[in-house]
Amino acid sequence: MRISFILIAATTLSVANWRALATGGGPDQLTPPPALASPTTTKTYAVRLAPNVAITLDGRADEAAWAQANVERGFIFPWKTIPAPPTEFRAVCDERYLYFHFRVHDGDVVVLDQLRDEEDAVLEDRVELYFAADAELHDYYCVEIDSRGRVFDYRGRYYRQLDPKWNLQGIEAQGAPTPEGYEVEARIPLSRLEAMGLPSLLAGERIRCGLYRAEFSHDRSGKQVVVKETIHNRGRKTEGPPPIEAWISWVDPGTAEPDFHIPSSLGFLELAK
Repeated sequence: MRISFILIAATTLSVANWRALATGGGPDQLTPPPALASPTTTKTYAVRLAPNVAITLDGRADEAAWAQANVERGFIFPWKTIPAPPTEFRAVCDERYLYFHFRVHDGDVVVLDQLRDEEDAVLEDRVELYFAADAELHDYYCVEIDSRGRVFDYRGRYYRQLDPKWNLQGIEAQGAPTPEGYEVEARIPLSRLEAMGLPSLLAGERIRCGLYRAEFSHDRSGKQVVVKETIHNRGRKTEGPPPIEAWISWVDPGTAEPDFHIPSSLGFLELAK
C-alpha cells in the first residue's frame, strides 16, 4: 500500500494574475513558468499502518501510535543558503483515516487572534499538505493549517487556478503551542481521498502529495512598508507591517523563485511494508 504527497508554495504574480486566480481565471489569464521536466525526485515517506489506532486530536503526538511513525526531518529552505529551522512530520493510518502530525520549531510564531475567514491563513505561519490526482497537476487539493489548528483548504488546477470555496469534508485538526514553537495534529477520512479521485490506500497504490511550511516572522524594523498584492497574500492586508515570508519544503523543486505549484515539487508517501 502506498501514498504520495505534493508540496506547493508560491511566487509573486501581478495583481491581475492573482485576481484571475481568485475568480477562477483560465490559463490564458496566467503566465505559466518555463516547461519543466517530469518529477525527478524519488524521495519517499513511509506511512505506518496502525490498525485500531487510538489517537485523540489535541495537537500532541503523545499516543502510542505516534511512536510507531517514521519521523521525517529533511525539510529545507530551497531559496536560502541557511539551514531551515527544524520541522518534523509523522503519519500513520488505520482502516478509516490518514493521521498526520507536524512539530515546528519557530521562535516567532505569526498568528492572528481573529480570522475574517479561512483565507486569512495566508497571513500566518502554517504547515501544508497538497494532494494531486495526476502528475501534471490537472487536479490537486491543498490543506494549510495554522498554529491553532485552523484549516484553509482549496482546490487547484495547473497553472495556479485556485478555488478557495472548495472544502475537504471530514478533515479535523488541532494545534498546540510548545516551548520551541507549535504542533499540528490532523486526520482525513480515507473515503474523502478516494472521492477526490485519488487512489485507494491499497498495496501498490500511491497518492501524489507535498509537505511544506510557511515560515513567517514579524517585521519589527520600524521601517515604512508598502503592502504589495501578491499570490502569497491574495490581496489581503494586515493592520501592521506584513509578515516577512520564507518557504520551507520537503522537496527542492529546482526553481529560481519560490514555486511549488509545479510537477517538479512532487514527493511520495507510501504505506510501509
